[in-house]
Amino acid sequence: MRRARRRPAQRSSPERLLAASILEQVETGRRLDVAWEASDAPSSPRRAWIRTLVYGTVRLRGRIDSVLERHCRGPVGELDPEVRTALRMGAYQILEMDGVPDYAAVSQSVAQLKATRKRAAAGLVNAVLRKVVASRYGRHLFPDPAEDLAGYLETWGSHPRWMVRRWIRHFGPRVARELVDVNNTEPAVYLRPVGMDAAQAADALNRADLHASVAKGAEVCRLRPGVDPGDALRVVPGVIQDPAASLVADYVSPDPGSVVADLCAAPGGKAMALTDSAAGVIAADRSRQRLARVSEARRRLAARAWLVVADARFPPVREAGTVLVDVPCTGTGTLRRHPDGRWRVSERDLRVLTDVQRQILRGAAAAVPRGGLLVYATCALEPEENWGQVKRFLARHPDFRVQPGKAPGRFLDSRGCLVVLPLESGFDGAFAARLRRTEG
Repeated sequence: MRRARRRPAQRSSPERLLAASILEQVETGRRLDVAWEASDAPSSPRRAWIRTLVYGTVRLRGRIDSVLERHCRGPVGELDPEVRTALRMGAYQILEMDGVPDYAAVSQSVAQLKATRKRAAAGLVNAVLRKVVASRYGRHLFPDPAEDLAGYLETWGSHPRWMVRRWIRHFGPRVARELVDVNNTEPAVYLRPVGMDAAQAADALNRADLHASVAKGAEVCRLRPGVDPGDALRVVPGVIQDPAASLVADYVSPDPGSVVADLCAAPGGKAMALTDSAAGVIAADRSRQRLARVSEARRRLAARAWLVVADARFPPVREAGTVLVDVPCTGTGTLRRHPDGRWRVSERDLRVLTDVQRQILRGAAAAVPRGGLLVYATCALEPEENWGQVKRFLARHPDFRVQPGKAPGRFLDSRGCLVVLPLESGFDGAFAARLRRTEG
């Protein structure tokens, strides 16, 4: 009697295994953008597909977990990391990636887990994902926003509850909901030219068949989806930079002939942009590793910048005509571009960061001469990190006053501060206050 031939075990696709390895690094606390750039994904022929899977799984984690927990015996967060990653990736493919057949999403997720030390849980992954296929989902399965807006924004909106509660309280229900909605969309990629204006840069890119257009309201070029940013940078000298960050760089408006001390410079986009308008830039950062990225940009652009490893609380310069502190912050204005940020930051982090920001402002002020400029900036939306921080500083330093810099009027508030909100602009969120030290 002939024995039936055993079918070879199915292997997960290389793209999914690569995506899983990135997500598992994020699980250990590594930043998503860092894990992505350190992987082989950016050079893969299926780069766009892998990025959609990786970033989408992180972005909609709250929504996905809400679905999975209907079919698991306990919270997804309590599962082993390999099992959790396989379930989240599989559910995202089933629920959000129309080009992936359901059977492939299930079988590939099972094969993915079988390649790990948790292969015994393959049956669980298979059973749960089959239930996800059978049940699907719609907004009707989530909390009614009219009755439980925070619950709706936490699950369907995929944001931490503490964060959405703050936004509802500070901005109101409508704005909070719109912020969550915009954070769950894919951001465009922009290039800030250095040494030429945006219109010239767009012309050069289009002549090279790297399609781009000038963004409305900022001196940046919007790259068409599918254009490799590296290819664009080989045609146009510049940096990859969201319009909000570019608006901050323009708002600094250094005095003619002055040197700018950028005390929190890494990764260097604003420092490089400022070399167009300043006599030079002293680019400082406390992280030698992060400063290496500034060094690479300086070399590539032959920019007039000097790099130094230093803590912004203790400026490496005695005096500079313009001092910029783009301080460490919660980054809640960039959650669309950095979706892992919503899961990394906590309310405790907010308290710690506001204390660090106060120390940096106090230290930076000591390096500003009479008549000089101090520019405070964040990529956060939280009031304590923005005007609240500036208001506190001005109360303790009456020799400084707000003096608006260069910016379109729609981005200036009644005090003269730069305020960019994602739901209004389509850009990242940003805040900046330009403070002139009086001569007296």
